Amino acid sequence: MITPHEAAQTVGTTVADQWADEVDRDARFPAETIDAMRESGLLGAYVPAQWGGPEAGVPELASAVGTIASYCASSGLVLAMHHIQVASIVRHASPSLKDQLLPRIAAGEVLLANANSEIGLYGNRRNSICALEPTENGFRIDKQASTVSYGEYADGVLATARQSPDAQDHEQALAICLPPHYTLEPTGDWDTLGLRGTCSRPARLQADLPADHVITDYATLFARTSLPVSTILLSSVWWGLAEAAARRAHASVRAAERKARTTGKSGPPLGGLRLAEMGVKLQQIRDAIAAGAADFEAVKDTEQLETLGFSSRVDNIKLTASTLVIDVVMSALQICGLGGYKNNTPTSMGRLVRDAVAAPLMVSNDRALFAMAQSLLVRKEM
Repeated sequence: MITPHEAAQTVGTTVADQWADEVDRDARFPAETIDAMRESGLLGAYVPAQWGGPEAGVPELASAVGTIASYCASSGLVLAMHHIQVASIVRHASPSLKDQLLPRIAAGEVLLANANSEIGLYGNRRNSICALEPTENGFRIDKQASTVSYGEYADGVLATARQSPDAQDHEQALAICLPPHYTLEPTGDWDTLGLRGTCSRPARLQADLPADHVITDYATLFARTSLPVSTILLSSVWWGLAEAAARRAHASVRAAERKARTTGKSGPPLGGLRLAEMGVKLQQIRDAIAAGAADFEAVKDTEQLETLGFSSRVDNIKLTASTLVIDVVMSALQICGLGGYKNNTPTSMGRLVRDAVAAPLMVSNDRALFAMAQSLLVRKEM
């Protein structure tokens, strides 16, 4: 059986790379790449063996996401967000829902989206306005989501809501909305600077849910799964972007060196020094994600996940990757020069620059820094 990394490398080189520029230009869903990921087993990589999956760990997922993102960041982001939802189900859903859903995910039949954002909350994931309304057979949800990640192309949507109409805004549950029991009505457009293929239009989500399709304790799910897994996998998208930029810069420097040799010059071209500096930053991103994924695997079944120290450790990964990816991409643009500034050249950096600037905005870096500042007032150690 091939590994998730090997599957991602094949899908990346044979499919994602071929369609990435068109996906970006037309702001369309990367259907070809997602279909290839379904067939390759990538969508079911995290599913445990008892439900027919290969039971890959978060480090393997991070490698696969980064690899896909290095060819098409929108596709890598879809894969990352799908696996954040899969991890929530694997680690927190009811046994009956796992039996129903996980074999289908393992078979590549189900792509899961999320509707955690909500109009009026300005990106705060740990609060909700909408609430689960009890019904005779379960619950009903009616949510005005500010974005629904590739929702119109998904086979199910996971959405946060208050646990009941009387609950406080931070007392959240997670609703697993599956066809044919939900509707999604787009309420706006997705015309963005970058990551255009994620097609995350705002939408109204309405669903009637059986009781076992609700995970009532979202606070625990967030601390133990959503926060660490989402941070590691989203950071892996930024890592993939950095790798793509570095590849193009490396090719540009090597081409300049070959040209210099034909004229009798020796030594690395000027861009070589900047390339070496870029390599240091790229290694920092790689190491931060690898260490974070290993830390998660080591403590994933313990209460340490819910400590302020571990939460800050996770935030540090996000801040490192989302900051350094912009440094790497902009350095690559300078190295590639006019060839990087032009579109439709082998070293064109336009799509990578536009995708990378989203990194500090997805779960605001300022919000992460503020949470860390608050926790440092309580913690006795850094």
